Amino acid sequence: MRLRVAVAIALALTIEGLMRSNLNMAIVCMLNSTALSEGKQVYSNNLTSPSCPLLTFGELGNSTTKEYKGTIFWTSQERAVIFTSFYVGGFFATIFSEHLNRYVGASKTVLYGGIANVIGTFLTPTVAVWTDFGTLPIIIVRFIMGFGQSVLWPCMSVLIAQWFPSNEKSTALAIATTGNQLSVVIAMFATAELCQLPYGWPMAFHVYAVFGIFMCIAWYFMVYDTPQDAEHCISKEEMQHITSCAKRQKPHKANWKAILTSTSVWAIAASSFAHNYVTVGTVTYLPLYYKTVLNMSLTSNGILSALPFIGQFVSKVFYAGLADKAKARKWVSHDTVTKISNSSASFGIALCFGMLCFCDCSQRVFAIFLITLAMAFVSGYIPGYNTSVVTIAPSQTAAIAAFSRLWAQGASSLAPYHIGAFTKTGSADEWTMVFLAIAVILFCNWNIFPMLWNSKSTRLGLFIKRTIRSCERRTN
Repeated sequence: MRLRVAVAIALALTIEGLMRSNLNMAIVCMLNSTALSEGKQVYSNNLTSPSCPLLTFGELGNSTTKEYKGTIFWTSQERAVIFTSFYVGGFFATIFSEHLNRYVGASKTVLYGGIANVIGTFLTPTVAVWTDFGTLPIIIVRFIMGFGQSVLWPCMSVLIAQWFPSNEKSTALAIATTGNQLSVVIAMFATAELCQLPYGWPMAFHVYAVFGIFMCIAWYFMVYDTPQDAEHCISKEEMQHITSCAKRQKPHKANWKAILTSTSVWAIAASSFAHNYVTVGTVTYLPLYYKTVLNMSLTSNGILSALPFIGQFVSKVFYAGLADKAKARKWVSHDTVTKISNSSASFGIALCFGMLCFCDCSQRVFAIFLITLAMAFVSGYIPGYNTSVVTIAPSQTAAIAAFSRLWAQGASSLAPYHIGAFTKTGSADEWTMVFLAIAVILFCNWNIFPMLWNSKSTRLGLFIKRTIRSCERRTN
């Protein structure tokens, strides 16, 4: 049952991620060249330089490649608002997620959010071409989708806190969050291919919405809020294994005074902001960067936009496995594992994006390598601050998850708007400013997290330590 819950969360993150990420790739098919360059001269081979040859990796020797032939005109400002609207909806959802978790239940909250995403995905092609009210209809649809999807992350934290003992949480999170990488990998590659079919880019939205229907059905039958709710289909041995610790960790009303005075919670919030700024910014605008600066064909763009997230998928297994092994064998303390994992992620990403500032079309291979390596380092946040959300104070998981997710949604809303505002023409110089800003944010987090993170620093920290020790004794 524990594995089933983890796989169901991964499936939900994958399908809902497809419904979120397909627009990131489809937009390069939807928009015409005038919209992408905003009046700048467009060369035959490249939006930025006539000396940069078209990259046709993945065409399998076919000399003819599909071109970008969009018909929609959205300016960079409008694109930024459309992308941001999804995460603004998520920001508002996060405010209510703690209450939804307590009064509606984590599993039902995810189900209702999934239904909202399915409906929104079906409607997207229609409202995207509806020009009577400008971009307002698509902004409203994306806002509702963001609200419905963003409850998934705090609900995931609550479910993992209820279903998994402390020494299994990093692995459970690693399994569950593979859905994030799978969704992006599939969305980037599959959407690029669907755009080239006769029906065109609307096919991507309708196909993914059908997958969303099956996801909602599977979730309804597979996931329960607590092990006690699944007594009819769980073995006595597994129930005993889970509840030996969980009985002493029943959810309580949020103790916001203790939470907001904990430096460790603020360390989690800072890392959540940095993590989501870089991942949302990369996922959202990587296909446009590959098109406007690195000059890739549509198929090449789809394949190489997926590559960094394949690297993240692989590195996550390494990070989470090593972290749980270090905890189980007591090589180092839980705090040390958290600090090492989190700091390596922040420093590695900052270094990669800092070096990316010096890359242009002539260093395409190195630029792709740096982006892939940066996304691999992102996996360090799983055994880092992400695991801390579900271990720091199990009875307060819903509140801590909601608080950290609030910062994540703030970063997710800011990143698309900031990048869209800076990349009006898609030149390499504009992207250098974007990469520099990302590197600075991650470098600051690399310095801040070790200073703030200390589970002994507050009353909440003392409560955390007693809870973890009690659980470990009962589990042993």
